[in-house]
Order: sequence, then C-alpha cells, then structure tokens
Amino acid sequence: MITIDSIKKYVTTTLLEGHTDPLEEDQDLLISGVLDSINVMKLAGYLEQECGITIPPEDIVLENFSTLEQMHRYVVERTGMKPGV
Repeated sequence: MITIDSIKKYVTTTLLEGHTDPLEEDQDLLISGVLDSINVMKLAGYLEQECGITIPPEDIVLENFSTLEQMHRYVVERTGMKPGV
C-alpha cells in the first residue's frame, strides 16, 4: 500500500534528487514551483506502477496532483484501499 510518506520520498529523492526543503503534506507543489508538468507526469507513472492502476490524462489535474495529500487521496480512491498514512 502506498503512503503519503512513500510519495514524499519519491518526490524528494527521485524527482528533486534530494535538493529540497522539507515538504508538507498540504503544500501546493505546483504553485510553489517544487514540481513542474514533466515531474507530475513522472509522478503519475510512478503511482501507476506502484499501485497497479492506470491514471487517465483527464485525471492529471490540480485537484488530484497539487499536494501530497491530494495525490494519496486520489490513489486511495482509484484503488479502493482503506485510507491511511
């Protein structure tokens, strides 16, 4: 099961290569410039692979991918997992 912490770890170690201030679960990663559109696509691919889901392009929107919390909530809803951090 994927957690907010595992998403955060992927973002900080893979997408940002460890060069970041601590990320908050409710921090808007797009507006703050932490993530760009290319990194969001990479993150969507990671979530698909880790969770065994397909994320349609129309689901890659601010409401689902702005914050770590939103990403986790989206994956929980797509997979039917019980929410948990």
